[in-house]
Amino acid sequence: MPDEGLRDRKRRRTRAAIAEAALELFLARGFDHVTVSEVAAAAEVAEKTVFNHFPVKAALVFDAADELLAELLAALRERGAGVPAVEGIRAFVQRRAERIGRGSPPRPGPAFLEMIEASPALRSYRRDMFARWEAVLAEELAADVGAPPGSAEPFVAAAALIAVLRAGLEAPTPTRGHAEHNSLAALDLIARGLGDYAPAPLDRPTE
Repeated sequence: MPDEGLRDRKRRRTRAAIAEAALELFLARGFDHVTVSEVAAAAEVAEKTVFNHFPVKAALVFDAADELLAELLAALRERGAGVPAVEGIRAFVQRRAERIGRGSPPRPGPAFLEMIEASPALRSYRRDMFARWEAVLAEELAADVGAPPGSAEPFVAAAALIAVLRAGLEAPTPTRGHAEHNSLAALDLIARGLGDYAPAPLDRPTE
């Protein structure tokens, strides 16, 4: 319906404006020193409107989390028959890099990461967010391989694959291609397996 489409677009614009205003305040003063009321005032909306879009204050910082998870799952589901999951994640990383190359802001930057590290509330929210991503991905992988409930393999695989994304989202990105390079190198490691990774140095003293 045209009216529904218009409402959806207006909602997305309002949400984006709130998140943008919040991030500007958080970066300037620190997450813990800004109130939701101040965010609402900066975005020129009611405080209730902020909570309608973001149920908790920390969600203002991770406003793209649901969108990223949806893109990740889409990349997995679009891979061809017989293509391993690691290649679905690779496609996701490359798509994100291409989007940044077309002009999207290269978040996270050092200031964004420093803001998160300075706030226990944001660090806790980030841990919970990635744990939820792992659970969702593990369920997806278990369905793909027909694993019975409680199987360890899908969870371990999901944790490893999400760790690749965590490295890209949490590590500073001095150049636009730096995070992509790190993520793709990590995916190559997972694809090879860890059986021969990090052998002890030959000159390590023994007792």
